[in-house]
Amino acid sequence: MKKSFRMCLLTLAACTVAGLATVAVAHAQSHNAANPFVDRADSGEVVHVLPTPASIRSPRDTQATDAPVANGTAVYPASYGSGNLQYHGGRIISSASYYAVYWNASVALAVQDQIQAFVTNFPDNHNWDNSPTDDYEVIQQYGGSNGSPANTLPFLGTFVDSKPAQSTIKDSAIRNYLSSLFANRGLPASANTIYGIYFPSGMKVVLTGGTSCNSFCGYHSHYAYNGVQIKYAVFPYPDCSGCSLSGKSVVDMLTIVSSHEIREAVSDPGDNGVNAWYDAAGYEADDKCAWHNLYQMVNGGFWVQPEYSNGGTVGSATYPGPGCVRP
Repeated sequence: MKKSFRMCLLTLAACTVAGLATVAVAHAQSHNAANPFVDRADSGEVVHVLPTPASIRSPRDTQATDAPVANGTAVYPASYGSGNLQYHGGRIISSASYYAVYWNASVALAVQDQIQAFVTNFPDNHNWDNSPTDDYEVIQQYGGSNGSPANTLPFLGTFVDSKPAQSTIKDSAIRNYLSSLFANRGLPASANTIYGIYFPSGMKVVLTGGTSCNSFCGYHSHYAYNGVQIKYAVFPYPDCSGCSLSGKSVVDMLTIVSSHEIREAVSDPGDNGVNAWYDAAGYEADDKCAWHNLYQMVNGGFWVQPEYSNGGTVGSATYPGPGCVRP
């Protein structure tokens, strides 16, 4: 009896350790298998998508698409995820910049001026001070041992290609295309730059879980190029029903999606496969506030989504929250 009981205890302990190890490995491989904001590229890498509004909304969803009129800073409940963001040791882009790449002139002529104006006006170039222009600076609270976000986001330039539109493109082809611009077209490769790639109308991007306009409206990811960790964001043209909202233009939809992907690329770029800021359920900051309480920036009037704030004092700044912040 004693030998049998001892064997049971040893077996139970071994199973428990094995089970915990399995959970740990599964979490390391992916934030959360059920997370609708996570997909995989055709080459297997994890990418962080912004799902279409209809694909993640629930019949029980009572939060408004557009934020109500508010005087001063407003904080709304998070729509997704679990609890506050936590730091997981990855690098943050401490001095991020932005470079816009257009597949061809048709998309560039339609939106490039507005995208440049949006990125230029997104930061107010001052540390968080609870001003009505702190649309970007909420992420300054998400620093760590590997960097802290600056209050600036310089717009470095625009590259307009002349490639013909095609029906679909996979993520691996997008990476190869960006690498070809570094190698052959003079585009500088930098670990501190977010490369936003904008595609023309009708050209769908394909991931393992589905295609743009059907399952997602944009995403951000990273890869290694000649030893440099490249961060890029992909923006299919949002003139489809899946990525349209009543009363919003194509440019409105692009700036909403761009605000989501830019902030997340800074606070959770995933360099070398190590992530930085996400919550207990694997959701990044902007995931928690997606497609709810959208608002227009004071500078330029561009439509963006609120950013999740943990709240509390970080350094010398006190942030509102916890919740989704509209400055």
